[in-house]
Amino acid sequence: MAKNYKLIYFNLRGKAEHIRLIFVHGNIQYEDVRVEFSEWPALKPKAPFGQLPYLEADGKQLAQSNAIARFVSKQCNLMPSSDWEQAQADELAELFDDIKERK
Repeated sequence: MAKNYKLIYFNLRGKAEHIRLIFVHGNIQYEDVRVEFSEWPALKPKAPFGQLPYLEADGKQLAQSNAIARFVSKQCNLMPSSDWEQAQADELAELFDDIKERK
């Protein structure tokens, strides 16, 4: 398990709130870096794919909110053990993305 986690995202819930909740539920310490929109142009070239959120874990960077959520869930021992149950967890994550995108 990585020891130093840093979640970088804008100062809003958006695509990172579920990741924050996983950290809290799993009782894992992390640094919650909230980026102001005025700071984004300077940070963008350093961000993977030029996007937020991303996670820094012991000097490595991981992008894409669902990939980050799955990684953190595994670190917290929250991921199911069977392939079928993992697929169902992925299914729900995709559904939540669809719901968030609806306006």
